[in-house]
Amino acid sequence: MQDKNIQELISLYRSGEFNTVEKKISKLIKEKPDNFILYNILGAVFDHKKNLIEAENNYRKSIKINPSYAEGYNNLGTVLYKLGKFDESINNYKHAIKIKTNFAEAYNNLGDVFFVLKNNNEAIECYKKVISLNPKSEKAYNNLGIIFKRFEKYEKAVEYYQKAIDINPKFFEAFNNLGVIYKKQKKYEEANKFYKKAITINPKYVLCRTNLGNSFYASGNYLEAIICYDEVNKIDPNYLTAYWQSLNTFPIVYKETKEINFFRNRFLQNLNRINQLLDKNLKFKKEEIIETLESSTNFSLHYQGRNDLELQCLYAKIIEKLTKKIYPHFFKKKEKKMLQKKLKVGFVSSYFRRHSVAKMYKNWIIKMDKNKFSTYVYSVSNKIDETTNLIQKNSNFFYNSIDVDLLINKISSDNIDALIYLDIGMEPKIQILASLRLASVQCLGIGHPVTSGMTNIDFALSSELMETKNAQKYYKEKLIKLPNTSQCYPEPEIKLKNKERSSRQIIFLNLQSLFKLLPEDDDIYLNIAKKIPDCQFWFIENINKIVTETFRERIFKLFESSKISPGNFFVFHKQMNQEEFFNLINQSDVILDSLNWSGNISSHEAISLKKPIVTLPGPFMRGRTTYSILKILDIEETIAKTKKEYVNIAFRLAKDINFRNLICQKIEKNKNKLFNDKKPIKYLENFLMSQFK
Repeated sequence: MQDKNIQELISLYRSGEFNTVEKKISKLIKEKPDNFILYNILGAVFDHKKNLIEAENNYRKSIKINPSYAEGYNNLGTVLYKLGKFDESINNYKHAIKIKTNFAEAYNNLGDVFFVLKNNNEAIECYKKVISLNPKSEKAYNNLGIIFKRFEKYEKAVEYYQKAIDINPKFFEAFNNLGVIYKKQKKYEEANKFYKKAITINPKYVLCRTNLGNSFYASGNYLEAIICYDEVNKIDPNYLTAYWQSLNTFPIVYKETKEINFFRNRFLQNLNRINQLLDKNLKFKKEEIIETLESSTNFSLHYQGRNDLELQCLYAKIIEKLTKKIYPHFFKKKEKKMLQKKLKVGFVSSYFRRHSVAKMYKNWIIKMDKNKFSTYVYSVSNKIDETTNLIQKNSNFFYNSIDVDLLINKISSDNIDALIYLDIGMEPKIQILASLRLASVQCLGIGHPVTSGMTNIDFALSSELMETKNAQKYYKEKLIKLPNTSQCYPEPEIKLKNKERSSRQIIFLNLQSLFKLLPEDDDIYLNIAKKIPDCQFWFIENINKIVTETFRERIFKLFESSKISPGNFFVFHKQMNQEEFFNLINQSDVILDSLNWSGNISSHEAISLKKPIVTLPGPFMRGRTTYSILKILDIEETIAKTKKEYVNIAFRLAKDINFRNLICQKIEKNKNKLFNDKKPIKYLENFLMSQFK
């Protein structure tokens, strides 16, 4: 029924004259109460005004008058989808398709519901049906790309995004999605090209500007990243994700010490800015909150060599404020159950694969007494390798997903007694999970050795040798000190190639990532070089050239200021695989431990190759891991109390071959005490049992 009145109303609606349309329809309905199209248009007006209940009512009136009106069922399905009534939405879309079998829009909308519900196969079928009906549907191709990106099938995703762009060269969302794929593959220049193309088409596309900032940051261009985030919040002062990304932006390597204080103050200012935004009582949707918290963590804050307790607690409060809004029922205290025959212990991490966290903790899971404990492993990752398979084989239950809601529901339904988060602060999704109360006892592991600051984390499981006597003051959680290093670390299986060393100089090797090395500690290399002019310092490059160059320029500048040419002293090795890493260690003479963030996995591996390590323990656990290893080996001689002593020990190891051999002999004699230590597991078991007596 397309009379002149209907045509006029449609024209006014398309022009945005919604109030006029509403007034005219109110009059016309009195004259034509059985005109189903009038109710449909009125429903669309209320939908646009976000009065979804009235929109639903009018769409229902429309299809009641005309039960064969496919467009009415489609529109009702859309409103029900917005109201979160997914089952009803699906039924209405299906009814629309039953009436109008070639209804491409309804198939696309049905696919959107399946996509949100993570029913990926059903969504794919719907989008492919859309394409069969309308081969020029760029949205369907784009949606297929998003699903295949979810499956991490990036080549297929790129193929679909490109088809969408071929159909519509101004489809800025598809350009952005291409950028996301290339950023995930660490092809930052390619990613930036697509992000910039999307922004050129739509300068107010804040999601893409934020993604461009993320790409800049990942490649080491932190200043460009900050500029992007600031531009986003000028366009949209309420875009929470850009505030969060800016908050968590730090230099990966610092040019000078004063930068550290600047960025700590900036972090605090940004925390206050986000709190002010939240205090406005802005009604952020669940999707916005999840997008924000999944975008980043404050990981880089912890590599500044400072006490982070206060800042961590402030950061955690914001996370809790946001997650309490969307998961209020997971903030209630869970009563401890009576001790059952077996205690259910859950382990959560994104790194149950060939990774330092798995190396540290896999034996906690594998060797835990299965007569007393049922082990539940929750992997926040879809990446699987032989380590994953080993852990899965030796745990009672294994579940992996990258979907936060699915993880929350799974952990909750499993009724876990004690939940251990192995590395809070590394994977953004885990900071969401850790803010919630999913088990009656919840613990922090030291895979990322900093307090979580979270209200719902009860205990921090650390090491008696790594923690000082007054270490509790650095933790919000109650500190539990497991024996020795707290790890049951397996002795590495070493494979070496007989490789001749090109240099006859003394080789000092630092095994740590460059972002662990602070400007305030560069003087140790300068002072060693002054004592041993023919030595070399070996480092491992960062994956980002900018990061490596920043460190290189910093250390070279220090040497040049002392009138010492740095060129012959420094060698930077490219990123390498495990076998190459072992060979690099084997070619060195002395390992120089980083001061504020000490080696753990790498120090275990160096010890397995009988390499002497110089260390200077700091006040925080993260600066005392190598110290704990040397204490177990009964090697006090290479543990320094001051930087001056550190330099002197390095000099002695380089020049006194008898002293170096003595240390190597001690390593050989005592390393059996270090590896496969079951005492921490037994202590952990007793601690967990004690919580339920």
